[in-house]
Amino acid sequence: MLVTKHAAELCALLVNDLHGELPSRILNALLTKGRSTIAQLAQHTSLTPRYLRNGLAVLIQQNLLYHHTDANTDITYYQADADACYNLVRSGKILNVIENQYGIAERELAQTLMQLGHARIADLSQAFGSRAPKLNGHTNGEHKTHDGLIESESHLNSVLVRLIRAEIVETVRPESFRNPKDVYREIEDEVTKPRPGEKVTKGKIEAQREVIERSRTYRDQPKTLKRQLDMSGGPKPKRRKLVNGATQNGHAYDAPKLNPNVVIKINYERCLVELRNQRLAELATEMLGEVTGEVYRTVLDLLTSDSPRCQSDPLLDEVTPGQQPTVTTIDIFEHLDENINVQNGIGKTQRDKIDSQSAERIRETAPESDDDSDDSDAGPPGRRKAFDVDDEVDEWADDNHEGTANGEQENRVRFEDATNGNDTRISQIRRHLLLLAESKYPFIRHCGMYGRGQWTVDFGRLVGKLREIELDAIIEQSHGRHGLRLTRILREKGKLDEKMLPAAALMKKGDVQGKMLAMQMAGIVDVQEVPKDSSRLANRTLFFWYFDKERTQTQALDDIYKAMLRCLQTLEVERHKERNILSFVERKDVQGKEEEVMTTEHYNKYNRHLGVQDKLLGQVMRLDELVSVLRDY
Repeated sequence: MLVTKHAAELCALLVNDLHGELPSRILNALLTKGRSTIAQLAQHTSLTPRYLRNGLAVLIQQNLLYHHTDANTDITYYQADADACYNLVRSGKILNVIENQYGIAERELAQTLMQLGHARIADLSQAFGSRAPKLNGHTNGEHKTHDGLIESESHLNSVLVRLIRAEIVETVRPESFRNPKDVYREIEDEVTKPRPGEKVTKGKIEAQREVIERSRTYRDQPKTLKRQLDMSGGPKPKRRKLVNGATQNGHAYDAPKLNPNVVIKINYERCLVELRNQRLAELATEMLGEVTGEVYRTVLDLLTSDSPRCQSDPLLDEVTPGQQPTVTTIDIFEHLDENINVQNGIGKTQRDKIDSQSAERIRETAPESDDDSDDSDAGPPGRRKAFDVDDEVDEWADDNHEGTANGEQENRVRFEDATNGNDTRISQIRRHLLLLAESKYPFIRHCGMYGRGQWTVDFGRLVGKLREIELDAIIEQSHGRHGLRLTRILREKGKLDEKMLPAAALMKKGDVQGKMLAMQMAGIVDVQEVPKDSSRLANRTLFFWYFDKERTQTQALDDIYKAMLRCLQTLEVERHKERNILSFVERKDVQGKEEEVMTTEHYNKYNRHLGVQDKLLGQVMRLDELVSVLRDY
């Protein structure tokens, strides 16, 4: 995360709202001044060492900063973790997606860990184990459920195992509080720099390979417990929310016992993967329908089950083309919720209206652009196989259409909810998958024939498309449709001579110059001067305009941070205005009975404040979605 002025203020405000002013002041000093010791922090914040240690303890407990003690000087250095601070704004979204994907008990545990920062399993067991199950004498001693909440220590252990295997929860070690970049540089120095008196015996390639392996081992240390559980627990269970968060038989929590001294915390990188899956599934639902969105969500869950993060580390993760994970239609059929009626959401048309060979084409590699022709990515002719289309059973068409009065068939396309008896659930799922593959958004790619069809998702290409759409919306809102047209031309053509822009954009020269100057001042486009000779006269110089995507994205992110900061500051002012009413409502004897206890005037003020608060927080959540698309996904 690039820490700009507005990003630093936003992180400090979030910490101030959740953890108080003291940690916020310390964090603000670390974000603005960089890595510091306690003596330097005392100088920057004008706080005594006692207050500094108390504030630093809160930040360390909440995993909001890195710290490392130098073995030679015995001095501890502290550094703010801006990404962890920003993730505080996503707590509600993360809890919501955990509840939808795993259950209410898992959400409760995740919420507890978010409040505590990190905690020992023994402490969690002591807290949740005190919930003794109540016995009901009229039901033969069966346990009363707590609306899906964690009921006992064995239930907690089962929930923990499930979240650890899903990588939502990871273990905490002393090395977890070090900056990964510092660890990488330290490993690199140990491998590449010889000790006094030693000769360099390793080549550059071998040394770099050792650095990568050791850094990868350090990064994967929190996953050690997960690997042990995977080896002892068999394959991962299907992601189907169980009744009240328990097992289907209602009484068995047969998860392996965990070491009570292990310290755990929330893995926000994995939570970002879940948020990305939810965002993409919602987009598919919006574009293609609810049932297709559910099928797509199942595809995403299967493909990302072993993905620890959204963006691969360019230094440690070797991305090999063609080696990305795939999923078969059979796997999707086995994991899709049986309650979903896959017959819905797909229209029917006549056989001669469908080019089944084109619909079934296989793309073994991701196309370089959206404009690739069908012939270039259709694959070898021998692979063009229509799995479910033959002379007897037509997966695509509805042949039971009625003829016209003179016996001729109607040419118009008809959509019906009824399906042929020969249609199977797998073939209906394949229709949704092929619909996703043929969408204008590159949701999935048909990449093989094994298992009734293999499918994969090119996340980089798909997220790049989303970023392009969001940037276009921002440019259109700030500079109008003409500005958007000019930036699209520059994005497609690259650098373009100033004299060619009016003809390409079908605009007047004066309008083009005015619009380009305004966008240059906003940092969206820039101009490169290429002189024809050494005189550098204006009439002997070529001016090439170009669209700087990276700078536009960075500028948009900073503007979004500023907007989020203003929303939260406005909310703070509104809370200060109504502080008397809010302090009265927080009383335990008033909570839940506000309308009965409060006067009409004060109750109306309280409702108006809640309305303003909902609008401001809703705007913050929408802006955070933009940040996720532009930066994290």
